[in-house]
Amino acid sequence: MKAGTSTMQNLQDPAVVDPPGPGEQSTATRAGPRSWFLDMLGVSWVVVAGIAVLVPALAHGIHLGPFDLMSQLGLSKIDHLSQAGQSKIHAAAANVYFHDQVTAIMPWTTLASTQVHHGLLPLWNPYGGLGMPLSFNWQSATFSLPALVGYLVPAQFSYTVTVIVTVIVAGTGAYFLGRVLHLGVLGSAMVGTVFELSGPFIGWLGWPHAAVISWAGWLFGAALLIARGGRRAGSVALFAVVFAFAVYAGQPEILAMLLLSLGVFLIVLMVQTAWREGARSILHPVTDLAIATVCGGALAAPLALPGLQLANRSVHTKVSPVPPLPLHDLLYLVLQGFDGLPVAGSQMFGPWGFFYIGAYVGVIAVVLAIVAIVLRRRSPEVVAFAATAIITGGIAFASFSPFLVSLIDHLPVVGTTPARFLLAMALPASVLAGVGIDVLAHGERDRAWRWTGSGFAVAGVVLIALFFNTVVHGHLSAVDHQIRTRSFIWPAIEVLVGLAAAVGVVLAHRRQHGDPPMFASGGKTTEIASQSPLRLGPARWAGLGLLACETVFLVTAGAPLWSSSSTFYAPTPAVTALQRAVGSSVVGLGLSKPGYLCTKLGITPNVNDVYAVHELAVYDPTVPRKYFTALQGRPGVSAGNAAFNDYCPTVTTVSLARLYGVSYILEPADVSGPAGTEYVGPIGNEGLYRVPRSYPATLTDLGAGGQLPSADAQGTPITVVDPDPAKWKMVTSSTTPQVLRLRLNNVPGWHASIDGRPLQLRPFAGIMLQADIPPGHHVIELHYWPATFSIGIVLAACSLAGLSAALIVGGLRRRRKTALTSDLTTPVSSEYR
Repeated sequence: MKAGTSTMQNLQDPAVVDPPGPGEQSTATRAGPRSWFLDMLGVSWVVVAGIAVLVPALAHGIHLGPFDLMSQLGLSKIDHLSQAGQSKIHAAAANVYFHDQVTAIMPWTTLASTQVHHGLLPLWNPYGGLGMPLSFNWQSATFSLPALVGYLVPAQFSYTVTVIVTVIVAGTGAYFLGRVLHLGVLGSAMVGTVFELSGPFIGWLGWPHAAVISWAGWLFGAALLIARGGRRAGSVALFAVVFAFAVYAGQPEILAMLLLSLGVFLIVLMVQTAWREGARSILHPVTDLAIATVCGGALAAPLALPGLQLANRSVHTKVSPVPPLPLHDLLYLVLQGFDGLPVAGSQMFGPWGFFYIGAYVGVIAVVLAIVAIVLRRRSPEVVAFAATAIITGGIAFASFSPFLVSLIDHLPVVGTTPARFLLAMALPASVLAGVGIDVLAHGERDRAWRWTGSGFAVAGVVLIALFFNTVVHGHLSAVDHQIRTRSFIWPAIEVLVGLAAAVGVVLAHRRQHGDPPMFASGGKTTEIASQSPLRLGPARWAGLGLLACETVFLVTAGAPLWSSSSTFYAPTPAVTALQRAVGSSVVGLGLSKPGYLCTKLGITPNVNDVYAVHELAVYDPTVPRKYFTALQGRPGVSAGNAAFNDYCPTVTTVSLARLYGVSYILEPADVSGPAGTEYVGPIGNEGLYRVPRSYPATLTDLGAGGQLPSADAQGTPITVVDPDPAKWKMVTSSTTPQVLRLRLNNVPGWHASIDGRPLQLRPFAGIMLQADIPPGHHVIELHYWPATFSIGIVLAACSLAGLSAALIVGGLRRRRKTALTSDLTTPVSSEYR
């Protein structure tokens, strides 16, 4: 074997005598009609499997999401609907842990799509708090690939489309990685299917968490191509583009996890390469990876620069702590629903939580991964993926070691989210499962299948022992006993299918007459598959059976977690009444009783975006920290919960309402509005009160010597015209110097002009904006466009131009080299001899 060749060659279709190296193509896998046809079958399997997990939910309605949770929240409560309105909602039982989908991600997706359909860039959300950045809050992911595809359909379908596209990106990317690893179609299909349907991915599907990790297969595949050399410009460009898409998908801490896991993989792989071939052998790959990362970061700069600028000022600078998982939860790798599920027909018990239930990959995947590690332990890629799976899994399940927990907690960005490392573990685990099935389909006959049969036998024994210990002898209620018993059904089926496949292949091989052709490699002999890839022998039939069984298990495991509705945010009579009563005015929430906080009074924050109702409450990762400190010292006022990005100020006085431009206040039915407010009438089971003389913009006289008046000083109302969400236009007229006070979020990116000339903006009350206005008649205009956004666009354009130039130059060089080679090998005509 030549230097630098990986033992991954045994994962290839062994129809060639000389196994290929890690960056080479075997004659059996070169591009051709048959190869393309087989790849089409493999990709189709992955895509169909990914969509199949959503089909049961879509059968109830074409709008994915737990809409039935809305029936419990504020003015969306189901008891506000008429009998006819209730009959229109056909939602499956919602997963209560998918709360953020319907109260954050879906409203942002809908708002962004609506703005795009009106020809606007979705930069600003005018309906939350004093206005909030939309594109740059990371989680809205308005520039991500799924979102761009979602803009092609009506706004109400955008979220459903983004979810489907995310699954397809994940599955096809993992399939691509399998092919880069020289796995066959069967092995690559296993990688794609397990990854896109694994519990960690399905558990976060619909959030930006899954959207970021969906690019893992593409990113690892591009990194491997760079590590192997070859077409350097194309590999660098692919990595840069994929990296940028992962950034645009949102959720920076998940991006950090993805890059950390990729770093572990590449370090282990490079160390092995340097050990075999010397340190100089990794110089070009390391350089190219650095260039690709910089170019990808530049492509993502339009989001990254303003997004980081906002994050540094927000309550999201350090995410909410999510502790490591207990070792008990390792059981969920094969026993989905062992301690129940948060859906109808089930209940949860034991040491459960959202982050614990989504760990499943299935018995077949686990056994195949172990087979891959045992039989391909000399492959550098297998070693690297095994190390990545062990390290990321160790972080997720680090609760057994206080020292390790302390170490992880001090990691930047990801230190407080160790449980979410299950997402980073999903891809390497899926790859190992794909390697395992590829070994079985194309490798040694009896040895590999005997190992596999032993693995399933051991798994069966462990399941039986666990069943007797936790079910038969467990002290469970009748309902919990039934739930736990059901969790063993699919693992038992997978064990039986695995044993049947292994025994069947071994017996089939014994019945065959004659020995198959063999080739020698490294002192060992390996058979050459005599059958065509289009002819399925016993091993391939058995492998296909394992893939089918694993796919059905994963689809049936993930399908109950999803729900849908035939209607899209159907407004209740209470919501409609509030829309008509308040128009474009700002609505605040009044006194809160225990249990009344944001989701219990008014329209749930962010959901109000869908109804175009402006509420002072905000649920957003980029809520400025100053929002929570601005209200300190005011008696009886609560600002909300900064740890959960939940800004929900209680507006208890007219002066506070006027300060923030709140024109209406909602109170519980048995609570009167603040003194000085006017009762408007009931809104559902809440009361609506109007605040006199409260405006979004006011013009107030300056004091002697140009001194600013107090924050509570009343002023003359100024009419605001907003031609689009990111623009305000006003006309002022006065005979003395004034201060223009704007109930507008003071975040980087707002610019003002007066009669076409720049106008300086200053902070007002800590969280709003104001500007000095000279006497006279003036036209004031404001627009939101962060300078960092412009810088990011320039950087992205430069990166795109550089990558394009490199691709063109690389293509010309290859064409010239091909032409030169052709000239040197063309025989000279006898006419000129």
